[in-house]
Amino acid sequence: MKKIYAAILSLFTLTAWSQDIPMQVIAAGGGYFENSTAGLSISWTLGEVAYTTLSSTNYILTQGFQQGNLFTTSVEKPSNPVNDISIYPNPAKDFVKVKVDIPNIAGKATFELYDITGRKVISKEMAVEQSVPVELNLSEIRSGIYLLKVTLERDNLNRIVKLVKE
Repeated sequence: MKKIYAAILSLFTLTAWSQDIPMQVIAAGGGYFENSTAGLSISWTLGEVAYTTLSSTNYILTQGFQQGNLFTTSVEKPSNPVNDISIYPNPAKDFVKVKVDIPNIAGKATFELYDITGRKVISKEMAVEQSVPVELNLSEIRSGIYLLKVTLERDNLNRIVKLVKE
């Protein structure tokens, strides 16, 4: 008998815990307004389901579901794209020049060329200097769209540039 009571109590406890759902909403926008002298507070969220509408001669109020715990998650605005590596000509035929415009960058760099399926086609390590182009031979690869990944050894800095081979 004690085992049955223990089993029922365990199931009841698990059921009670399984109903603990955090109140949150992912929405495009929202806000909150409060006027304590008028005894009024309004909160709103874009993208919520509306289920009833009340109206009078001066106002229309559409009600829906909204969770009470209000929190936000922010995402940093990305900085301007970094254009410190340039390749030319693009589209290329047999050779492409890669110029690195990062101050005080003298050192080694790895140039890896990937096809559109992600297969590495070329991998070369070369010395680079600021604003001095290096040349990559593309004569042995097929025409298509490629991604050139440049990794600077000193700073372990990666840049990826799209390259079109004619």
